[in-house]
Amino acid sequence: MMFDRILEDSLGYIRRMLWSKKEDKPTKQAFRPTRTVEGEFGFVHLLEGRDTPRAVRTWMFTPKRQNLNSAQMVATSTPMDLHLYVDFLEPLPESTSPKAKQEKTNRQAQRLRGEDVKTHRIQVLKASHFLNKNGFYDYELIFWKDYDLWVSNRLDANKVAARLLDRLAERCLKIATPLKLKSEAWEEVVDALWNEMKEQLKQMV
Repeated sequence: MMFDRILEDSLGYIRRMLWSKKEDKPTKQAFRPTRTVEGEFGFVHLLEGRDTPRAVRTWMFTPKRQNLNSAQMVATSTPMDLHLYVDFLEPLPESTSPKAKQEKTNRQAQRLRGEDVKTHRIQVLKASHFLNKNGFYDYELIFWKDYDLWVSNRLDANKVAARLLDRLAERCLKIATPLKLKSEAWEEVVDALWNEMKEQLKQMV
């Protein structure tokens, strides 16, 4: 199933990213922060290098942790970060298999009939910043939902998806405790951002 593949890719990326941080001389960097924005309650980091073919955009939220060094944090708790992902759901561009071609044809037909065609998946995952007391990394899928981010043929849906995730990362900086939000709350936040952005985009086309 598509859900299983994307979730497996996401969790695999988190494992590789976390283990690369503990290596003295990693042979390959699992992620590259390209931009960091600071807010009152934490930081968001725009990451590149998520090694899955469907990845469109990746952000990580890190809460501010004051007056604690790494050893104290591991001893007292398991500090967590948030990972924000958006991936596209359509067949891979380079795929020429009969199944992929048929899926593209079916999607186009659905679009012409005015049906809702899911184009992207947004995920919010929680992952430990350090090893826990048992010597493992913790990670958990908090929220996921598929969205139809197609607005018009004049707009690239992947660029729309990237901008939507940018807004979600910016919103994290305005929430006092985003790590405590439940799935339903994330859905409300993302839906509200998308509805607001969709209306703005429609006025542009």
